[in-house]
Amino acid sequence: MSLASLSAGPMAGLALALSALQPAPAAAQAESPCAPYEIVAAALNERYHEAPVVRMLSDRGFVIEVLASADGASFTVLGIQPTGGACVLATGSAFTPVDPAATSVPGTGA
Repeated sequence: MSLASLSAGPMAGLALALSALQPAPAAAQAESPCAPYEIVAAALNERYHEAPVVRMLSDRGFVIEVLASADGASFTVLGIQPTGGACVLATGSAFTPVDPAATSVPGTGA
């Protein structure tokens, strides 16, 4: 996802704020807006009322976190570095939590 694609969507303000915090060259900023986790999480909560709903540890040592609004109107996927930096990996709408106990795996009969 590029910063340009974020600037065209509902995350425009967050992308602009995060890009302003980055001292990196513009080419690096185009990859994904990043800032300290506390700043990103606070901005998402304040602007979109998103809060963490799931965290996962990747096999590369990064934490993947999904934040969503209580009404499911928006969500953001963050990649959080061991150093505390967080980068926006994806954004979207219509977040629906799934109960794993009530969900079958397609093609397995389970």
